[in-house]
Parts: sequence; C-alpha cells; structure tokens
Amino acid sequence: MNAQMYDSPFCNVQYIEKDHVVLLAWKKACSFGDYRSPSLFMLWLLQEHPGSRYVVDARNGFEDEKEDVVWGFTHLIPMMAQTGCQSVIFIMNPDNEIEGEMDMWGNEFCKYFQVFRTDSYEQALLCGLSK
Repeated sequence: MNAQMYDSPFCNVQYIEKDHVVLLAWKKACSFGDYRSPSLFMLWLLQEHPGSRYVVDARNGFEDEKEDVVWGFTHLIPMMAQTGCQSVIFIMNPDNEIEGEMDMWGNEFCKYFQVFRTDSYEQALLCGLSK
C-alpha cells in the first residue's frame, strides 16, 4: 500500500499534493473498524501535511453508527483541529438522503473549522482559499 493512500472496499483516503488536500472518498457505508481505520489514516495525513484542506466525498453515501459519531465528536475532530487544517469541504449530491446526517457533522466541524459544501472536487478546490 502507498504510504500516502488508504484503500478499502468502503473508502479511499489520499493526500493530493498538487492541491494540498487530504481527500476521503466514501464508497459505501461502514462502521466501527472499517470507519475508524481510514479516519485515523486521514488524521495522520493531516498531521503529515499541516495546513491541508480536508475534503470528504460523500456522494456515494455516508452513514454512521451512534458509537462512531460519539468517537468522531469526542476524539477525531478535536485531534484534527490540532493539525493546522482550517477548512473541511463536503462533496455531496444535490439531491441526497443524508442531509440530516451531514448537517450534524457540519455543525460539529464548524466548532473548529471553516465548513463548505459543494457538488464536485473541482468546486471543493475553490473553497476556503480566501479569508
């Protein structure tokens, strides 16, 4: 496995150097270890590349178990806030069934980061560039 990429049946996580972005693209819903392992890899990439933007591609769906949400809010997001990352961008389909869940995550991320939503990676690259 490439040290800058994590790939599983559930997601792909990678650092895109030319864009200074850590991209986590979900392929399908998962939970517990299948959710937390790539999330921790994403955290490691943010630590390795300070100031990177974090882009979450949720166009192929995104669901969480309650325990994963608690873990994300109490452990993962506060640790992410210590990496120098300032922007979190969600890529979502305009018509989606996960709006409520993404609102919940977005509200929590807003405590630490600028948060944006868009519908493509190209648009995500434009988010958070100016202050």
